Amino acid sequence: MIKTIASPKYGKLIGWLIAARKARGLSLRELSTSLNITLTAVHRIESLERRLDVFEYVQYCHALGVDPIDGIKMLR
Repeated sequence: MIKTIASPKYGKLIGWLIAARKARGLSLRELSTSLNITLTAVHRIESLERRLDVFEYVQYCHALGVDPIDGIKMLR
């Protein structure tokens, strides 16, 4: 089993989340405030240094106004 954070599909998923953040015009700081996590945590997630667990992923999607199922479909 490939470690999630090293998987190309995980990178694509995070890229999708970054694109959604940028499309909404949100800065890293604004997203971190919305999620009630540190700016450093958001930066580490988006730079693939920190992995999202399932619960965090759903919260991240909710903050960006995207459907988590759409992202999961990319992983198939």
